[in-house]
Amino acid sequence: GFLYPVSLIYLLNKLLLTEWRQVLEDEIILAFKGHNGTVISVSELDGYVVRLWEIQTGFMLWEQKIKPAGPGRTNSKNDEIFAQKVDVVFTMDNMGVVVLVGGCTIVNFDYTDGRQIWRSDLAESPTLFHKLVGHNQNMYAVGLKKSFKSYSIEVLTFDVQTGVLKSTSLSSQIGHIKDMIIVGGRSNSGFIVWKEGQYIRVNRLGSDSIEQSSLESLYRNVIPSFSGVVGNLEFVNLNIDSRTEFLIQASTTNGNSAAVFNIDLESGRLIALYDLGERASTSVYSGALDKSERLIISRIVTVSKDLVKIEIVAPAHRLALGSHEISYSMAASGGVTKSLLDVTTKKNNETVAYRMLVTSDDGSVHFFKEDSIAWNKEESLSHAMEVEFLDLPEKKLWTQEIDELDEQSEESETISPLTRYVRRLINHIEQLKDFPDYLITYAQRFATGNYSVYPSPTSKAKTSLYRDTFGFHKLLIFVTQTKLVALDTSNKGQIVWSRYFGGIVSEFQKIFVVRSSTVKYPPVVVAIGIQKTDKGNITCLFRLNALTGEDFITDNEIYAPTENNISFSIPTTARRIFKLPVEEPDERTHIIALLDEDLKASSLKVFQKFAASFYFTLSDCIGGKSLKGYSIAIDKISQPFNINRLWELNFPEGNNIVAIGHRPSHEKVASLGRVLGDRSVLYKYLNPHTVAVATSSPSTASLDFYLIDIIKGSILYHATHDNVSPSHPVQIIQVENTIVYHFWSEEQEKGYKVVVCDLYESEKPDERFDSHNFTSFANERPYVNAQAFIFPYGVRTIGVTTTKNGIPIREFLFALDTDQVLGLPKRFLDSRRPQRALTNEDKEEMLIPYEPAIPDNKKFILCYSLPIYGIRHITTSPSLLESTSLVLAYGLDLWFTREAPSKTFDVLSEDFSKGTLLATILGLVIGILVTKPS
Repeated sequence: GFLYPVSLIYLLNKLLLTEWRQVLEDEIILAFKGHNGTVISVSELDGYVVRLWEIQTGFMLWEQKIKPAGPGRTNSKNDEIFAQKVDVVFTMDNMGVVVLVGGCTIVNFDYTDGRQIWRSDLAESPTLFHKLVGHNQNMYAVGLKKSFKSYSIEVLTFDVQTGVLKSTSLSSQIGHIKDMIIVGGRSNSGFIVWKEGQYIRVNRLGSDSIEQSSLESLYRNVIPSFSGVVGNLEFVNLNIDSRTEFLIQASTTNGNSAAVFNIDLESGRLIALYDLGERASTSVYSGALDKSERLIISRIVTVSKDLVKIEIVAPAHRLALGSHEISYSMAASGGVTKSLLDVTTKKNNETVAYRMLVTSDDGSVHFFKEDSIAWNKEESLSHAMEVEFLDLPEKKLWTQEIDELDEQSEESETISPLTRYVRRLINHIEQLKDFPDYLITYAQRFATGNYSVYPSPTSKAKTSLYRDTFGFHKLLIFVTQTKLVALDTSNKGQIVWSRYFGGIVSEFQKIFVVRSSTVKYPPVVVAIGIQKTDKGNITCLFRLNALTGEDFITDNEIYAPTENNISFSIPTTARRIFKLPVEEPDERTHIIALLDEDLKASSLKVFQKFAASFYFTLSDCIGGKSLKGYSIAIDKISQPFNINRLWELNFPEGNNIVAIGHRPSHEKVASLGRVLGDRSVLYKYLNPHTVAVATSSPSTASLDFYLIDIIKGSILYHATHDNVSPSHPVQIIQVENTIVYHFWSEEQEKGYKVVVCDLYESEKPDERFDSHNFTSFANERPYVNAQAFIFPYGVRTIGVTTTKNGIPIREFLFALDTDQVLGLPKRFLDSRRPQRALTNEDKEEMLIPYEPAIPDNKKFILCYSLPIYGIRHITTSPSLLESTSLVLAYGLDLWFTREAPSKTFDVLSEDFSKGTLLATILGLVIGILVTKPS
């Protein structure tokens, strides 16, 4: 089993099957430890929560909460000395579990039922405790006490049964928690090992005696590879139950060196077991015991950017048991951070078979076995920040690309038509190899109606990505904190490519598809991230080929990549990033504009033609108190461009922004109006410059909703809701002329409410604004028809279906707090639902009678019984089928599906009898043959 910040996962390592999972939302898991078929976890949420789980089923056996004692430590959390310290130890009799939380509270729980046996609160103590060690009937708590220029070690001894304690202060001076390690315990004595000056000192827990060894003699005589040490020694704890072996590693003139040490149980002295030698790079270590209780240690060494080497040794016997080289891409995952080893000895204990669980810088998990990687799990996607759908090129474009469009300009001038014809003919002959697979796939599609089945090509097209008939095949390009990952929507989310930027970027902010797939031009994505340096932050732009993940390099000097593959950068943090509806004429890529902290805009020169009509808003985001509108100043030609503040809207005193509406990235409007039952038309108010904002006042418990025109800053609509709890989130979405927002109401009917606002040009049918060309500078205001409904669930985020031309009815997608996705057709969220008996005109308009509550119909649950944990965003993309929208929900989990709000009106239904059609055609053919004239 292994741990993530908000979930416990138990895997079968051979098949990568999740046996069970417990998601502790809004909690941070601080520690966990397995014991006798159970695992105990400690998490933080308004205090600390201790839980015991059954490891095979994931059932929780008991739960206890620990309230922190006193106000807690006031020191900076960035200081590792004063970081929150948590530890878990099982007692020798297996009847108790002792938990240390906050560095100052120690509680002993009964292992069977979670009953508290005793508790010790040490909040008033100047010592911050870091580690628990049990031995026989004693429990030792080891901590650091601040002195004038350093820290001293203090040990508290508890009786496991009664909790009676005594304190021992060791004569010690250490500068950092990393200068100390604690080993042993349980069946063996526990020992504290620390570096002090030019000595390594050892103390047996429960005594005042201290043994010490000279670093100089260690460097010169004991460990040969330490002779070139240039940095501080670093302790590495192998965390093997009661064993007293540990590692010391240090930087040397040629790389990194390490050695295995042990504490003699009788004398308490430091013993050097094995010199692991010097390597060119920093290594990652782990240890395990074989069946004979022999210690086995693994060392992962980075050989190159695409290769790691695993060395396995038995230090007590000074045996090298094996060496394995494994293909591992640092460009895709970063370096190895941690490893967990499991070994089986064979051939008279001279060799071992191993398997190893490895985590990487990007958060991904890998399972090494012998000379290969058995499986990978891309857990970095649990922290996805943004995602873009990428439309793939048509297959014929790929055929052309590997034919004449792949020619260089010099070759095109000299090649003969016959050579080009022969090349095309050879290419078609190679594609014939895929024809049998195509026939089989076609038969499967025809028989089952499943169009997600694709042939398995054997030619060079095997590695090509191309659009399918219905446009379901796309790439999902995710950006995490330091990584980009592309997934294939038609191959169960298989990873197509990934790029890790951890050594360059501290955090990505945005990703845009700036060029779609066209002939001769591959699609391009731009990722924008922040690089933190000693001189300040730098905003970096990376341009990548969206199909391969490789750097996209052109002859344009503006985008000439630097040493770190950065295409463009500005020496400040970007406050706002825009993808503009303007293309660079040579490369046909959309222009990106960056607004820095000094309110200066940077972009390409072609942006000047568009700048005069470019307006945008800035706010302090969620929690802000105002909204400001800006435009680009065109009084200068050189960059960066200045901006002018046009207006500022300050919300009432005590009101803070709690939600800002967002529109789907692909929004098509099929109809300018809504046809009523009497054939008259209500014309939609389609202003692309509106933004919906919700503010909340905790003092008055009210929620204010504003519809604002960002061009001139005017409030087009305002509504106030009283008795609204500020402790619940508010969600808003805008699409076409409809705005939907969701909140918690404390009115007489307590519960969640959803409000839908439909905007029209006039309250009366067949009336429009006088002007034929819409402008925000006109004085026209929309007619807003609003209606509220009781909603059965809490909502984390809201999305909406999008199609190629916007013809089908919209379906609003709600990510529920029950870890499900609910799809609600626009007919239910309709402000025109009549509060009376339906007339013939209402029926003609297909209206539904108004009901105060949205029905809790399980048919609206799109994910059925499948839980989708931690959804933060829902995004959609159109397919080539007008009826079908592609839906992606992502957060802790990823969930992808296809949704047809108006049913699949443009394809044959699943219950269509294809067999009957074939039989009819066959019967007609036979009838024609029989009855034809002789």
